[in-house]
Amino acid sequence: MARRPLRRAVAWSLAWTLAGAFYLVLIDITDLPELIVGAGAAVIAATGFELARERDTAGGVLARLRWLGHLWWPIFKVPSDITIVSALALRQLVRPKAVNGSFRAVPFRCEEDQAHDMGRRALAESMGSFAPNTIIVGVDAERELIFGHQLHVSEGDEAIDVLRLGGQ
Repeated sequence: MARRPLRRAVAWSLAWTLAGAFYLVLIDITDLPELIVGAGAAVIAATGFELARERDTAGGVLARLRWLGHLWWPIFKVPSDITIVSALALRQLVRPKAVNGSFRAVPFRCEEDQAHDMGRRALAESMGSFAPNTIIVGVDAERELIFGHQLHVSEGDEAIDVLRLGGQ
């Protein structure tokens, strides 16, 4: 039982740090009043995170930490995707094409457990659209497919299912 309060403190501290860092990235100001407001906003965010984590839910959506194992990949892809999209925009100015990109459907296994499945699909959709070359339209649970549009088509299913959650 002594591990539970420690686990809460570590989870809250991590959430506070990430929320504070996100706030600083958004405002890009380090004046004392802004730092105080940022710390307060991070307290609120971390407390909300911890309350949702304690209930093992976030608005009825469950998540597993192992799903975050590939979270670095969409973030890592941003610079190369910006280069690709910029090159395609310049090419469109010089040699316009009527159609750019491709709509793709990739297998995405859905689970019986609705709460976990909703969390997995939401994470796959949001992070799949993080880098600018790919926009995830959604997941069709009945057909077990994830749909996305890419301006520059990349090979493989992982180009659409960037966190590789479809095979979980």
